Amino acid sequence: MKKVKKSQVPLKLKEYFVQNPHAKWEDDFRNSCQEGYKEIVEQLKVDQGGICCYCELNFSDSSNARDDFRVEHFHPKSDSSDDKNWDLDWQNLFGCCHGGSDRYVLGQTRFIEENKHRHSDVLKGSLIWDDEILSPLEIPAYPAIFKVMSSSGEMRVIEENCPPELKQKALNSLDEKKLNLNTPKLKEWRKAVIEKLREDVDSFVSTGVEISDAVNTIVNAQLSKDSHGNYPSFFSTVRSYFENDSELYLRSVGYDG
Repeated sequence: MKKVKKSQVPLKLKEYFVQNPHAKWEDDFRNSCQEGYKEIVEQLKVDQGGICCYCELNFSDSSNARDDFRVEHFHPKSDSSDDKNWDLDWQNLFGCCHGGSDRYVLGQTRFIEENKHRHSDVLKGSLIWDDEILSPLEIPAYPAIFKVMSSSGEMRVIEENCPPELKQKALNSLDEKKLNLNTPKLKEWRKAVIEKLREDVDSFVSTGVEISDAVNTIVNAQLSKDSHGNYPSFFSTVRSYFENDSELYLRSVGYDG
């Protein structure tokens, strides 16, 4: 997980909400304000740099296969216990992958057969986990509170970096009964990213480039958005692998989510 910094409320959503303060997501907004829905989708992708708010997988690849994207309501939109309209609250909306539950996205490459190995919001459903897992909005930009083990691809909480009030939420977020962010596939994919980073450094060094220059080049490329405004998958894995070099770069460019 990484910090998400939200933009201003999309104009069409703002206008629709003023006129329809009690409207529901599927039954009303998506059906009657399709342009507004498209605007939300595009803005979520921009705000998040094209990666899932939980596992950090990218939403699309170079193929023409259907994107691995859905709009996630962090607080369940089904909650009617108060007067707040969670359906249309911009601060409650995020871009999320399908967590391995949809066999038709990205050419089936992300479908996970066993339910217990699916991830992100698959288990959350309509459960209210606001006080149990991290919201992407409350993750600090600095210092990093997650690290990824190079040998296994396992994500862990850097407890000494984590604000005390967020520590248990951070631990819960990784838990197999919550967001399950250490499912076998995610660990496998993170480990592959780390192996590729090693290979890239070795490749530069083999041509005579100083290792510090090689690392800086790779860090700059991997922790920056591309020409389409997207981060590579597994931002936090790259950040963790290069440690201090990552932190120096992110601070130099004013990273805030």
